[in-house]
Amino acid sequence: MKRIVESYRRRLATEEGWTLKRGADLCVALCYPNTYEVGMANLGFQAMYELFNRIPEVSCERVFLPDDLEMREYEKSRAPLLSLESQTPVRDFDVLAFSVSFETDYLNMARVLRMSGVPLWSERRTAHDPLVVMGGAASTLNPEPVADFTDVIAVGEGEILAPKLIDLIFEHRDSKEELLLALARVGRGFYVPAFYDVTYNEDGTIESYTPNVSGAPLKVGRAVAAENPKEGSLRRAMRRGETDVANRLRGMDVFAPSSSIWAPEAEMGERFLVEISRGCSQGCRFCWAGYNYWPPRVVPARNILEKAAAWRGRTDKIGLVSTAVCDHPEIGEILQGLRQMDYRISVSSLRLDQISDELLDALVDSGDNQIAVAPETGSDRLRKVINKNLTNDEIVDICGRIFDRGMLTVKLYMMAGLPTEEEEDLQAMVDLVERIKDRMIKAGKRFGRVGKIIPALNGFVPKPNTPFQWEPICEEKELKRRLKWLSKAMSRLPNTEVRIMSARIAHEQALLSLGDRTAAKFIETAERLNGDLRQAMRETGFDHELHTARRRSYAEVLPWEIIDSGMTREFLQQEHERAQIAKSSAPCPSVDQCTRCGVCPTTWLAAAPSGLIQLQSAASI
Repeated sequence: MKRIVESYRRRLATEEGWTLKRGADLCVALCYPNTYEVGMANLGFQAMYELFNRIPEVSCERVFLPDDLEMREYEKSRAPLLSLESQTPVRDFDVLAFSVSFETDYLNMARVLRMSGVPLWSERRTAHDPLVVMGGAASTLNPEPVADFTDVIAVGEGEILAPKLIDLIFEHRDSKEELLLALARVGRGFYVPAFYDVTYNEDGTIESYTPNVSGAPLKVGRAVAAENPKEGSLRRAMRRGETDVANRLRGMDVFAPSSSIWAPEAEMGERFLVEISRGCSQGCRFCWAGYNYWPPRVVPARNILEKAAAWRGRTDKIGLVSTAVCDHPEIGEILQGLRQMDYRISVSSLRLDQISDELLDALVDSGDNQIAVAPETGSDRLRKVINKNLTNDEIVDICGRIFDRGMLTVKLYMMAGLPTEEEEDLQAMVDLVERIKDRMIKAGKRFGRVGKIIPALNGFVPKPNTPFQWEPICEEKELKRRLKWLSKAMSRLPNTEVRIMSARIAHEQALLSLGDRTAAKFIETAERLNGDLRQAMRETGFDHELHTARRRSYAEVLPWEIIDSGMTREFLQQEHERAQIAKSSAPCPSVDQCTRCGVCPTTWLAAAPSGLIQLQSAASI
């Protein structure tokens, strides 16, 4: 255990900005169920750390899954899992809050609970165990595979939910049962799985969800950060009689999620990361982030630039986090301000139809020689199926603009196994890569060098709350064949480096994305078997094909529909039907009285001009 403590203290010595409060009224262990390097690159995790620690009565410390070296030390010493800041056993905290972005971390979530000495199953915990909370993108998408492991699931966005959670914990500190009842009765934002009975049909599909306590809603609504600004913090300040704080909150700027800790050992740790917008207007039918963060919202340029200025002394590198960078109506002002600060600007990936000359110039000035874009597939027909409204000619022209600026390496995100995909669509992908490669070589002659085309091939995985939620994943052997064929065909092209995700991993993602509560025993067993999913299926008899290998009917109750994302089922079904005939749909106008998908509350419609809904915070004290 001594070596673990020393390792954690050495890590803290490399950081700046971390917080340790002694003697706080409420102690929260905020856990990212993956390694430190991965977790500290997650902006949502860092934002929640900042939000919790801004509350004076709360101390929040970080917890991560140990890396291989640390894991050996834990196994050797048999020590319980410790927090990073104070090296306190996780089981000694009042709250264990998981931030889960990806369903593949569900097994890691089970491992963290086991290593902490906290009972995995919520029904086995006592008043002496921490309250186990789950938040993050996965909690809104489909929390059902781990629902029986959690006491409460935060459904929606942390800016709204963190202060409400803390308020209710303080109000019902003496009774866990009363706390869970109070959270469930909020109606929007908190899902208490134990308060719902699930019944199944003979074929294993879900018959119904039924609340088993008075006041629990039939479905749990998603809390969205634009809808109720600062309410939790205002209520708390007013309750404490802090008039000056309440007045300041009323005039407060928007909370801009960003790096809160300088952590150079993390992935992308040398960059200051800041979220500039949330959601994407295009409605690509496979994209969970696009649909589950609707309506698109933005952080005002002034808030982004203020945060960037405050961090400039630590780094000259900044990463703009967004699903649609150039959709921001003030992107020109943002880029201009960052360049005046001599920031080297980067973005994770760009939507092809949004690449502006201004952004390309900023990336070139920052010294970038590589850019990532996502044509997804190679045929114009299949692109209409997924509602990505670009042609191959347009894609080649856009890549040409990139190459003509001397950025000669392009990473292409592409998928195999999409709905309605045929052999000719696979060949079309190879043809498109070859055309882009030829255009790169043509531009490279002017610069006296050539770059590289990097096709990154992935298997399509259906995601909840998207129009493709009813679709099966391509059968594993067939998906493997398609990926192998594409890889072999593209690898023959000069100046091309193919990267490929295995079909097995795609199927594991699908299982954890689309499963119901019956997956919990399978996850517990798989964790015990160190991630051997196939052996876990054999031991538990878990029928993975029920969840992944069949097209679901529109009449079926879907596991994740206990969560109300705000998007109507009719809208998603209509989009799915349009996909079958390769018919595209218009982008989200956000909002100008639009009621097409059902997400936007009517209170936003009169107040929000199109494209300018602002992210707002309920927790910025």
